[in-house]
Amino acid sequence: MQFFYIIIGILAGVFVFWLLAGRKKKDDSKEDRSFLMLQNQISDINKTLDAKLSEYLKSSQGDSQMMHKHIGSFTESITKMQGNLEKVFESVKSSTEKMSSFQDIFKTPKLRGEWGESSLKYLLDQTYPVQRILKQHHFRNGEAVDFAIRLPNDLILPIDSKFPSDVYSAYVEEENENIKTQKKAVFLRRVKEEIDAISSKYIRPEEGTTDFALLYVPAEKIFYDLMFDLKEAELNEYSQKKKVIITSPNTLYLTLSVVEHWFRDMTVAKETQEIIKRLNTILIDGQKLSESFSRLGKHIDNVKSSYDDSGKRLELLSGRVKKVIAIGDGKSGETE
Repeated sequence: MQFFYIIIGILAGVFVFWLLAGRKKKDDSKEDRSFLMLQNQISDINKTLDAKLSEYLKSSQGDSQMMHKHIGSFTESITKMQGNLEKVFESVKSSTEKMSSFQDIFKTPKLRGEWGESSLKYLLDQTYPVQRILKQHHFRNGEAVDFAIRLPNDLILPIDSKFPSDVYSAYVEEENENIKTQKKAVFLRRVKEEIDAISSKYIRPEEGTTDFALLYVPAEKIFYDLMFDLKEAELNEYSQKKKVIITSPNTLYLTLSVVEHWFRDMTVAKETQEIIKRLNTILIDGQKLSESFSRLGKHIDNVKSSYDDSGKRLELLSGRVKKVIAIGDGKSGETE
């Protein structure tokens, strides 16, 4: 619109100029020249206006085409976005169904146990060579622990997986506070029963095990609640009393590393004590040998003293014998 206003303003200016020029009283030649100049200016203005108008129309047409192009692109993007949203919705729906199916797995005790054992096996395989991992290690009482680890001192560390997700889910999902308290007690009692079972079945030093065992909980949320949110239950103290260490996927490696270092240090300490014991034995034997040498030296001194004394007595006896012989020889000469 501004462009049209400019055109109108220019035309009005030309018209006013023409009126003013016509009112001037000049001779005919000047008027003709002025009129000719005016015509030339109007012609130039018309050309300029035509060029500007043509340029404006082309620009407007280009902008219109560009706008239509953008609108088409925008519509296409919206259509694609709608298709992507439908795919996302289907993916979320499928994931929800799979998650529901995955959660259904934990409702079956057998599948829940297999999941815990598989999780534990994976972590142990990442930590130890195959020859140090014992799966389903049996004891003389007929019980079999899920896994056992051979430690540096040839002792066996029992590790059993427990996944009480059924009673835990019932506890955390309950909204009624009174019922929630009851289900919490059921959950804690279940955990203590698992601790008791591991302590009584798998801690068997007479069969080469350590005097403690590990309880592996394959769910970090359950482990966290046991160790921190349920402190009033004193499960940590209870498990220590039963010599059972509770671990999780994030704490298993650290726990095993501490156990490894502890037994390795203990083995080195025992070997050091054995070396010191042997050195003490050697020292005692050396002291006894020194005493024997001392006594032998005294005996040698006594023998030497006796030898010297005997030598002196022998010399004295020999001198006396010589004197007797000499006296005998003298008397014999006088008789002759």
